[in-house]
Amino acid sequence: MSPDNLPQTQEDPKPSDNTTRDTGERTLSLLQKIHAGAVDPRCIRPAERRLVVGYLTADGYSTADMAQILKISDRSIERDKKTIREENAISQDPELANIIAGRLVNEAQICIQRIRKCERDNNCTPAAKIEGEKGCFQIINNLAERLQSMGYLPTAAKKLEADLTHHMENTLSLDEIESEAQRLQNIRASLPAKRAKKVKSRTVKQKGK
Repeated sequence: MSPDNLPQTQEDPKPSDNTTRDTGERTLSLLQKIHAGAVDPRCIRPAERRLVVGYLTADGYSTADMAQILKISDRSIERDKKTIREENAISQDPELANIIAGRLVNEAQICIQRIRKCERDNNCTPAAKIEGEKGCFQIINNLAERLQSMGYLPTAAKKLEADLTHHMENTLSLDEIESEAQRLQNIRASLPAKRAKKVKSRTVKQKGK
């Protein structure tokens, strides 16, 4: 891709208002000045050069192309790319999911509005209107699935509710249980040592079951 193919716009951009559009205009203006020879790319500040590198990267320029335009080494271009990636890195933020979800909803609404606007055109055929409505439905459907995956909409999961009741007949009182335990201990004490050991072993096995 040749620098001669760079688009031409007004040389002096409007004052910056820190918007993406204004940054793009300033970057494009700087590129035009570099191409025209009005600005020596070796003299621009690193921050401005990184803007140009980011712009050219998005426009499909290779590292070698950018190095030729900016009159610096390929290694410098790669360092600029690395810095751009680090600046664009996303840190963990609880609010990020809310921001992304809001952006998705807004973009979906804009897409549907554009489709409906085209459908209102007098030259829009019935078949195109049908396809447009299908597209609107698909947008809403995809949005709902995406919001579900992000936890913003419930999923229709099936719930199995069961009440388990254990009924016990002839329930013993606490006194009766203590009396039975004492009776068993007395029986065990009256048995010979070997027999008592077998009884104890059998009792442990039954508890394990």
